[in-house]
Amino acid sequence: MNSTVDFYYFSGTGNTKAIVDFVIKVLKIHNVRTSLNRMDNGYMPSNSANDLWLAFPVNSQAVSPFIWRFFRSLPQSNGTRVYVIATLNNSSYILEPLSTLLKNKGYLPTLACEISMPNNMLDGEASPDDDQNRLTAAYKKADTFVRKAIGGESSWNSEYAGSRAVSFLSRRTVLPWMSMRLMLRLRTVPSKCMNCELCVLQCPTGNIVVVDDLPYHGYKCDYCMKCAANCPRSAIVVSGKDNIHFRNARMHKSTMEQ
Repeated sequence: MNSTVDFYYFSGTGNTKAIVDFVIKVLKIHNVRTSLNRMDNGYMPSNSANDLWLAFPVNSQAVSPFIWRFFRSLPQSNGTRVYVIATLNNSSYILEPLSTLLKNKGYLPTLACEISMPNNMLDGEASPDDDQNRLTAAYKKADTFVRKAIGGESSWNSEYAGSRAVSFLSRRTVLPWMSMRLMLRLRTVPSKCMNCELCVLQCPTGNIVVVDDLPYHGYKCDYCMKCAANCPRSAIVVSGKDNIHFRNARMHKSTMEQ
């Protein structure tokens, strides 16, 4: 791999960002310079000689529509190597269609891995032991991934079973997202909201607007959960489902990070 890489990522609840921060530290140890960019800010033209690294969360066994649109917006390439880190809970089917998309654009899918992370959308109490076990394994896997990249290894195989049908529908239609928007409608609790408008500023789809001094959640949500996970007062909830709550990755820091 090259000594300079363009690194694009998106992180909703913080899991992906935690892995990205760790990976950049390891790359720095190996004297690899990184240009870090957020996917929701769009692609920025760079040196065509740089390798391309992508890190993102898997949602509904595919990715949020705005993330897939970012992949589709990538310019044509002449053999740029691509390294991918996908964070998830238990299932995924994204690496194969992503590889096809990249190849059609002239990229060279080189190395990919799927990293299981703690679930940050909970319908009960979290398990500290499960969180720690996942995080310990996650950081070890991330470290191994960087070392494989540095060593010139190539592998693009999915480890987690996922539904091809659900992935196809999630990437090609709005049906799964329409269903989720109806079943898991987000809202802001007025008594908890401090009117900081952080959710409005961070929403990657522009789904949240202020109406009568209160954030209003529209029908463009891609369920990245960034608004709910980062709300300082936990004021964002799922309407009618009081058992569901959200957390940020900062709430389950691993000793591997320290």
